Amino acid sequence: MIVLSNFRFSLRGNTWQALLLNILVIILLGVGFVLFFFYVYLPFTTNHGETITVPDVEKFDLEKAADLLEDRDLRYTVTDSSYDPKLPPLTVIRQSPAAGAKVKVNRRIHLVLNSQMPPMETMPNIIDNSRRQAELILDSYGFKLGKVELVEDPIANTVLKVFYQGREVTKAQLAKGFPLPKGSVIDLQVGDGVGDTEFEMPNLVGKSVYEAQIFMRGVGLGLNVTAYEVSGRKAGTIIKQTPEYQPGSKIKLGDIIDVVVATEAADTLDTEGGEEGFEGLLPEPRPRPRSR
Repeated sequence: MIVLSNFRFSLRGNTWQALLLNILVIILLGVGFVLFFFYVYLPFTTNHGETITVPDVEKFDLEKAADLLEDRDLRYTVTDSSYDPKLPPLTVIRQSPAAGAKVKVNRRIHLVLNSQMPPMETMPNIIDNSRRQAELILDSYGFKLGKVELVEDPIANTVLKVFYQGREVTKAQLAKGFPLPKGSVIDLQVGDGVGDTEFEMPNLVGKSVYEAQIFMRGVGLGLNVTAYEVSGRKAGTIIKQTPEYQPGSKIKLGDIIDVVVATEAADTLDTEGGEEGFEGLLPEPRPRPRSR
């Protein structure tokens, strides 16, 4: 029985006043419970608001990361795995919460570990690509470039063959799909831009150096002026070549012929056609070192 002034209300009565009192009592009890839970019980059970700074365990192996977390009164759980070929297996790749975050004692830290077994990936077809492009493609798929062997081929820096663990992977295999573990090392066979194409040895003696340069570039051969000598020939005329011309002799694509050019005076050098003013077009003599 509650007495308010001259009125008497019973919590057990069937009046509307009793109903309001019951509701008021329930609200007060609820508010009191919430205040007690958040401001008394919860701070007491969590060390009165004490926080811990989450350590950085990324790039640590699982055992070391676990010891570091336990020393800080933190727990951990492995929630996922990923693969990074640059890290050892069972290395922590990511963590949540991040390092430096403030958390309560016994907070669980979620870890993502580097997988022990690399995932499988279909090897891309890099045959006929340039060496640089092939290297970029392999890296984007998670593969490593291994040994690069140069072989005779007219097209320079083009991938001709692909090898895995010493065995060739053919175009047909790549077209069907050739799965390999990520991080696998791929060896390449690349063209050297020279090849084994042979030409008949040109006879350059008697030609102007300017004319010979144009001819040699057109057929994929090199010309190297090693010296200028005073001669009865017109200035700018080739008087010697090495290797010497012999009927039937051969030269390979990309090979270089050394020549000696006739000169009379520095200011009168001319081409075979007799035109003056080609002094700037004549190359400086550059002796090539003898091979040992």
